[in-house]
Amino acid sequence: MKLIIPDALSDSLREIGKIGGKHVYLVGGSVRDLLLKRPNLDIDIVVEGDAISVAKQLQERWNGTLQTHPQFGTATVTPESLTKPKVDFVSSRSETYQKPATLPKVERGTIVQDLLRRDFTINALAMCLDNNSFGTIIDKTDGLKDLKTGTIRVIHNNSYIDDPTRIFRACRYAGRYNFQISDSDNERIHKAIPLISQLSGERIRNEIENILAEENAPKIIDILDEFEVFEDIFFGWERPSTFHYDFQTAQLAFSWSSEHITDTDLDHNLIHWLAFLGLDNKQGLPIYIIEALSFKLVLKHQLRRISNLQKDLLNEVEIRSGIEEIGISLSKDTKFEFHNGKCCIVDNENEKTFVYGDKQFYQVQTPNTAFRKLQPVIGTLAETTKKSDIYHILKPFPLEAIVLAFCNKNISETQRTKIGDYLLNLRPKKPIINGDDLIEWGEEPSKNFERLLKVIFHDQLDGKIKSKSDGYTRYQQLKNQERA
Repeated sequence: MKLIIPDALSDSLREIGKIGGKHVYLVGGSVRDLLLKRPNLDIDIVVEGDAISVAKQLQERWNGTLQTHPQFGTATVTPESLTKPKVDFVSSRSETYQKPATLPKVERGTIVQDLLRRDFTINALAMCLDNNSFGTIIDKTDGLKDLKTGTIRVIHNNSYIDDPTRIFRACRYAGRYNFQISDSDNERIHKAIPLISQLSGERIRNEIENILAEENAPKIIDILDEFEVFEDIFFGWERPSTFHYDFQTAQLAFSWSSEHITDTDLDHNLIHWLAFLGLDNKQGLPIYIIEALSFKLVLKHQLRRISNLQKDLLNEVEIRSGIEEIGISLSKDTKFEFHNGKCCIVDNENEKTFVYGDKQFYQVQTPNTAFRKLQPVIGTLAETTKKSDIYHILKPFPLEAIVLAFCNKNISETQRTKIGDYLLNLRPKKPIINGDDLIEWGEEPSKNFERLLKVIFHDQLDGKIKSKSDGYTRYQQLKNQERA
């Protein structure tokens, strides 16, 4: 494969080579994507020796900023000039896994040891930056051959067992590059899949979020589904059959919001999860499963306390008895899983999820159910719905869910018009009358404060109040009604 390096990048890499000499290398995905002629903004440099020292010299040369992590032997240089790339440095190292599905023990090593610790052959490539051998590829695992044949292959037989997150990455690379997972890796993945349950929720979440950020996410999810990965992550988790359509809706939401919603940043991860968990009430995951997944994977959620207990409950039998004592009956089809120091209770027959921990029972509240709960509300929007009612109906929901609803092709044009009016006109509107105005007019702060401000603001939304003078007149009318 012919290595073609853009001139600007080549100049930057040669500068790094001048500083580090024969001990610095461009590695991993940076080399892979150069060989595949694909854009890659990540510039990863491995240094045989002190990476932080080389990074400091580059920072001074580029007049940039330097962020270091001495405990890990890593550093990042962000140049002052926008024509230069941000560069990540790390000292070469070796890794040993003490147990499956745990993080490895890391020690300093050579460039070859550093390449051999990597996940796939196509990522175990390095390019020399020394001026005397600039552009020379180091390939100890037949990574170049696998790049040419479009093959995903791990370096070590126990690679998926050592780190089951590599299962997600194998599928991600296969979907991204339209590569095939080798037959031997298929067998290894099937053997390692049961170990996914030993991974922390955060690690699983991070891998899935990386996948959902890919342009080819639906294809990658299909590959994972063929391995039945989701069922192993959580009992009863099935990929929604509508995901290909829902992902397109999410992409439309990103595109539309980047152009029209400029006053706030949307949470792209939340949009991805809303789409992945299913936008359709019938085809998507039930809300109680979404609540359980949000707890297990540490997605955005809150625990709402429903009961305090006097003692600790130590096992499933005691937890079942304890929740029944507070008036909640669990069916026989109830699963008890321990995550994050608490017990997640999933009653499949009654479609309820609870959490127990610290002598308390909780219910899970998560924005990942927002789109489902928004759907019936959208059905109430009609041609005659007032602007203040539109605002009141949509305001409680996350902005991400509302943007998804606007981009959903399955709503009526009337509903889309009303949602668009909320997003573009009503949502950004600021009240003309505030609490200081009420105090100036003689109103004592009380519970009535909120009611008065709400009524006046709703009249403003409906076009009845256009100035402070109008607001004062309306305030006087409301006070007269109170006295009557």
